[in-house]
Order: sequence, then C-alpha cells, then structure tokens
Amino acid sequence: MTEEKYFVETKEYKKFVEFCEACKKYKYIGICYGAPGVGKTLSARYYSNWDYIEKNIANDSFEKAAEKIDENVLECQTIFYTAPAVKATQMLEKIRMLGVQVKFAKNSYRNEEDVDINWDKEIDLIIVDEIDRLKIQNLEQLRDIYDQNNVGMIFIGMPGIEKRLARYPQLYSRIGFAHEYNKLSKDETKHILEYKLHELDVKINLEDFSDYEAISKIIRITDGNFRLIQRLFSQIERILEINQLDTITAEVVEAARDSLVIGGK
Repeated sequence: MTEEKYFVETKEYKKFVEFCEACKKYKYIGICYGAPGVGKTLSARYYSNWDYIEKNIANDSFEKAAEKIDENVLECQTIFYTAPAVKATQMLEKIRMLGVQVKFAKNSYRNEEDVDINWDKEIDLIIVDEIDRLKIQNLEQLRDIYDQNNVGMIFIGMPGIEKRLARYPQLYSRIGFAHEYNKLSKDETKHILEYKLHELDVKINLEDFSDYEAISKIIRITDGNFRLIQRLFSQIERILEINQLDTITAEVVEAARDSLVIGGK
C-alpha cells in the first residue's frame, strides 16, 4: 500500500482560502465556524503550510548560513496557533514568539542581521484554532495583539462561537467577516474517496454492485464529515491487512464502522 498522502482542495477549502485572503487584505478579524470534523483545522494548517513552517522555524540549523534558500519559510505570512485547553496565561507571549521565530528564520536566509523583534511586517495573518476554549480575558489578549500589530486575524471554532463573541462588543466591533465551514457534498465525498482508495492501492468498479454497495455505505456512514472519512479508512486499512484482503466490500466497511464510536447511521 502506498504511503503517499494527499490534500484535496475541495470547494469548501477554496471558500476558506478566499475568506483568509479577505481577512489579510482588509486587516480584519474573521470568524470561521463549523461542526467537528468538517476540515477546519486541516484546511488552516494546509493554507498556512504550518506542518512545514512550525518544524523549520524551530530548527537551529537556520541560524547557520544555509546553502539552499528555503522559499517556504521566506514566503510564510501566516501564523497558526492552537488555543490551549487549560491555562492560557502565556498565549500572548507564545504567539509573539512564533512571529519572532518566523522573522529570524527569514533573516537568516536573507543573510540579514536584525535584532529588532518586531515581527508584524513579516506576518499578515494570525489563525487561532479552538477559540471556544478561551475565556474573555484570553480573548482580550488576542484583541491586544490585533490592535498592536498590522495583521488580520481568524478565530476558528464550533457553531455558536459567533453568537458568543457578539456578547463582547469591543472585540466584536473588530470582526469583519464570518465564514461557515460546511460538510462535504456527496460529489466531493466521492472525490475524496478516490484519493483514499488510491492511498490504499485499491481499485473500485462502480458498475460492480458489491463495489457500489461498499462506496455507498462509506458515503452514508461518513455523511460528508472529513475527519470521519479519515478515521474510517484507517480502520478499513487495518482490516484489509489483518485479513490479507485487496478488495473493500460492504462487510469490510461495516467491520470498520463497528471499530469506531460514531453513532448510528
């Protein structure tokens, strides 16, 4: 089975990109909300290239003159930060430190020696995930960052977060955009499944009833939830390997579903 992984740029992801670009351009605070598992966090990390950036701005190797310029770091304009589940007292400092790390990393590739820790010229957008975890005093910290720096900011949370933030007029008055991240349509789910099947190196013929039944069951179980598709396919892969199978059947899908706590569908 192949190890290659894909990120599929769905319609919802493209709408999310437009939303992010608007927040960057107009320097507004934006709210992105949606049900668990629809792809909010994954989209934000992909948009910001954060899996790569986070690893490379924390690496001491960039302090030495690099023979090869890292264009990914030089092009970084977005910070991604996950709000802590407990004590957010150091949140302000951690976000600022990420900005400083990005700036110093860029300077090292430009061969610039700049001890100024002001980082707002390097960053256009700050994305804060799991905003539901934060109390009002923490939200005020974020407002302080927004007010002191020429950046856009995006809060990602669950449905209803936009109503909760409306109770804080000083913060809410700075919010310029709201975006609801919806679940996948049936057509997009089928498109995602093509990539997942490719990862498993499994071929499906939809004209074959057993294959059609298996795919229909996956679509019915996952109901457009991106995270659930990922989890279900992890179990499908495990079952195929254990039983030395090379075909996904309705029985395999049902066995995979029974391994997950996903409710009745």
